[in-house]
Amino acid sequence: MFFILSKILQFLVYTLPILFLSLGAIFIFYNRKHTRRWLLVLLVVLYVLSIPYTSNHILSWLEMPRPSPDRLKPHYDVIVVLTGMVNLELSGRGHIEFGEGVDRILTGISLMKQGMGDKLLISGGNGSLFDRRTSEAEMLKRFAIELGLSPDQIITDRTSRNTYENAVNSARLIREYNYQNVLLVTSSYHMRRSLGVFHKQGIYPDAYPTDFMASPIVTPFSFIPSAGGLYNIDLIMHELVGFLMYRLQGYL
Repeated sequence: MFFILSKILQFLVYTLPILFLSLGAIFIFYNRKHTRRWLLVLLVVLYVLSIPYTSNHILSWLEMPRPSPDRLKPHYDVIVVLTGMVNLELSGRGHIEFGEGVDRILTGISLMKQGMGDKLLISGGNGSLFDRRTSEAEMLKRFAIELGLSPDQIITDRTSRNTYENAVNSARLIREYNYQNVLLVTSSYHMRRSLGVFHKQGIYPDAYPTDFMASPIVTPFSFIPSAGGLYNIDLIMHELVGFLMYRLQGYL
């Protein structure tokens, strides 16, 4: 039930649904005296949220920085990569359509090729509410093999639907194989919540964040509304709501 509620709730905190609900409320409760005022408030809020300057500042606070090489171990028993980068609706058995976050698997494969890990654990099945026939981990395993890893270097968790299940299933495999040194790879904005749920499972991996999105450079274009700015705000809201829901459920 929590999984279903979390999927529904995330759509209610995205900017465009909130915008349309707000416009609908203004239309339904139309009052000539106050409508212009509420429309102005809505316009200002939309502007602030849609400019890259806003989302870059919030993302820079949310993203975990990449650790310096001297803080990493020279070798790990297993490198855990969390999925969430494949468009499963457009992907098939013979091809993969990647979305955001593809740096996660590319980083994992690169670290394996550098000899930093004995095993690559790809964790994640299908987070869809309606069609869970395909497993992202299985697709990414074939992708990693195509890029040069051998099948015996890869372990998959094919059933996880969210970050909490990633941690639970990964922890089970880590204990089953008696892995001691663990490196966790996921997007930088997602790393803090991921570490929290892994710690709750008694697993304390080193962090290797990737897929950085916040830009430190401010230009005049940083104050021009863009679809990318709204997308980043949705990403931030998804993560913050995830923190809240996981805290309420005791996952963190």
